[in-house]
Amino acid sequence: MANEVNFNELFGNFTAADALAATETNNTSSFSGRADLYKPSIKDEKCTDQNYRALVRFIPFFHEGKWRTTVCRWECFLKDVNGENGIFVVSPKTDNKKCPMRALSYKLYTSDSAIDKENSKKIQVYQQYYALVEVVKDVQHPEYDGKVFIYQFGQKINDKLENAMKSSEFTEGFNPFALYDGRLFEINMTKDASKKMDNSNKAVANYDACRFIEKTAPIHFTVGSGDEAVKMTLTSDDKESQKAFFNWLEKEAPKIKDYFWKEWDSETEAKVNANLATYTSGYKAPRTTTAAAQEAVKEATTTTTKKVEPAVASETTIPADDDIPGFGAEDSSSPSSDETPVSTDDDEWINSVLNS
Repeated sequence: MANEVNFNELFGNFTAADALAATETNNTSSFSGRADLYKPSIKDEKCTDQNYRALVRFIPFFHEGKWRTTVCRWECFLKDVNGENGIFVVSPKTDNKKCPMRALSYKLYTSDSAIDKENSKKIQVYQQYYALVEVVKDVQHPEYDGKVFIYQFGQKINDKLENAMKSSEFTEGFNPFALYDGRLFEINMTKDASKKMDNSNKAVANYDACRFIEKTAPIHFTVGSGDEAVKMTLTSDDKESQKAFFNWLEKEAPKIKDYFWKEWDSETEAKVNANLATYTSGYKAPRTTTAAAQEAVKEATTTTTKKVEPAVASETTIPADDDIPGFGAEDSSSPSSDETPVSTDDDEWINSVLNS
């Protein structure tokens, strides 16, 4: 496959604008699990002071002839109305299709029934992003240092990524996924004192102190395994390192393409429909059959007003996620007005990591 690639063009100019337009959402590759997933959390048992600290370097991946940066998905851990029979699913909204979970949640939210409104909060569809990163330093997990993972993050971290790549009247955007001189990202998650505990009575994270620092680093990757493992660095003047990096992405890097959208199979669709049916007024125990569940969901999510075609509920009728209870991810809430601005100066911890 490497012989089909123009390496002079591929490893040439990869700009911030290119990176900004390189988020991937739609594909039909299979999802094979969560191996190599990196998800820092202040709830980590090794994060004893509720302040997660790490430095990472973002890495692009290659798909359909272009460099890509992140995979974006809408996800839901859907339980029935009694909080049972949970199933994790990737929402069809990822593929710009109508999401039955969001449609029913909105219908419940706009209902005159107080019970329906409360139940709408139980159906949470949230946006998540995935990107390849090299962990330069992780205080909580030093065993991760120097390894490449798939970093899972929410809207607030993605906003920082996108804002970094945009130029303004006073600043020039940069490419965090640059092939040769990518700026390091400081993960500095703290307990958010302004937010209440989550549903599991654990602290909610604040992401305001997460930022890109001035220090840049090349991409490091390991070819082979065990005694034959070779640590390599991608450089602009070394064609062999470029070919090795390309082959590593295709064969040895964490399989980020496993996180692409995949159509639901019949079993998943049946479980989703069965759970959603328990939120409708026509639901009675024991659980209805799949056919009855599908009919109940269709009836619950189809409008009957004359102003809208009954078979096609426009996605635009659903307001922004922040306006619907239960639609926000852990890191999607807006910062409070009294939060202290984050300093742009590198602190002692960062300097000690970079100079070690």
